[in-house]
Amino acid sequence: MRLTRHIAWLIGALPAMALAADPAPLKLMVGDMPPYAIAAAATTTAPGSLVEITQELGRRMGSPVEVQFYPWSRAVAMASLAPRTLVLPITRTEEREHKYRWLVKIYKQRLIFVGQHGNRKLADPALLTRSRLTVLRGTPYKQLLLDAGYTDVAECATIKECVRMVKTGIADASFGAEDTHRTAASTGGNKAADFDYSPPFRHGEVWLAGSLDISEDEARKWRTTLDTMRTDGSFARILHKYNATGN
Repeated sequence: MRLTRHIAWLIGALPAMALAADPAPLKLMVGDMPPYAIAAAATTTAPGSLVEITQELGRRMGSPVEVQFYPWSRAVAMASLAPRTLVLPITRTEEREHKYRWLVKIYKQRLIFVGQHGNRKLADPALLTRSRLTVLRGTPYKQLLLDAGYTDVAECATIKECVRMVKTGIADASFGAEDTHRTAASTGGNKAADFDYSPPFRHGEVWLAGSLDISEDEARKWRTTLDTMRTDGSFARILHKYNATGN
């Protein structure tokens, strides 16, 4: 009888125990975008500036973050469907507004064009309106350029591919974040001196977003914790470690 009552008590207590349990671990979906997220260094002390900031935020909040790398367009899609999922670096747009929980504006990046060394049109982006351009698939940059009057905009799967298209003459210029383009232009067999850059064309806000099952209370904790990191200097130290051009 005692055993029966004990089992009945356990069954009755299960809902309360479930409510008291810690939230499921968070998975961070990212693409290979050095210096923001570096697949080759994911298990080292230099996993990428924005990945490292997110991991530190999670550590301070008691919510460990597991990093998973996917092609960028797939990472963006998965984060809107899979539970307890984060994604960055993502741009907040009207189309995406109701697909994610927008946790924290984490970074402000400079958006530029990069072309082969000697491309004089880079000095004035308005001269590139009829040039062959490429942007990373899964970003809002293609629509941004089309809306600005650029007429020939293709997409590529990775920043490395975008830069390779410029290097081989398939594209006249690639458009996107200065940080990722400068890194791609100086690694993987590329030489920085082979490329030139435009002045900043736009500035873009980079967000850390999550799946909709993440509560607004949790979102406020992310924002408060990032404010603390900015105040104590750890945010700036991480960006400096990766030679970030934004803030």
